[in-house]
Amino acid sequence: MAKTCDRCGISDRLAALVVSATLQDLGLIPNEDKTRVVDRSKIRRDRLKVRWQLQCTPLGRFSGLYFDGRKDRARTKIKKDKKTYTKWITEEHICLVSEPNSTYMGHIAPPGGDAKSVAEGISNFLERKNIASKDILAVGCDGAAVNTGSVKGVVRLLENNFGRPLQWLVCLLHSNELPLRHLMQKLDGTTVVPKHSAASLEKL
Repeated sequence: MAKTCDRCGISDRLAALVVSATLQDLGLIPNEDKTRVVDRSKIRRDRLKVRWQLQCTPLGRFSGLYFDGRKDRARTKIKKDKKTYTKWITEEHICLVSEPNSTYMGHIAPPGGDAKSVAEGISNFLERKNIASKDILAVGCDGAAVNTGSVKGVVRLLENNFGRPLQWLVCLLHSNELPLRHLMQKLDGTTVVPKHSAASLEKL
């Protein structure tokens, strides 16, 4: 349950509501006894426990390193004078997965989304985890230019850091999507959104 909540981005409060409702439907929480209701504090403790277990689990040897990223909202604390404030920021998160077996390795938050920051973040992550780069034979990612650039792409920079070439496993869905998108825009044109309300359209 904790892994699913993290994967889907479900908050502790919503997870507690869903779990409690499910237990109530199964008859494990009687209507007259509310002591077994799951609160968000228990969900939060379990999620922290599972995250710690995943971080401490040895990865062993693997031959493929896959990564993908997106921009997420992250909560941070800012200290001003003698007070601490909570602030939401937009941060680049890169998820790392090892193959075979699709094992979650961890994630990094590089200072920027450029290729150099991502490549340095991945290299530092492997160094912290004591993972030998000599065992990595292939790198997988999507077909974004920042990943697949022939000179300053992430995979190319990783090859420079490792001192040897790697097998590139690039997803072609982006390459298939872009030409079709431009074709549909050329054939259909720009989408026109009505500027009038439904009531005014009925009068017309």
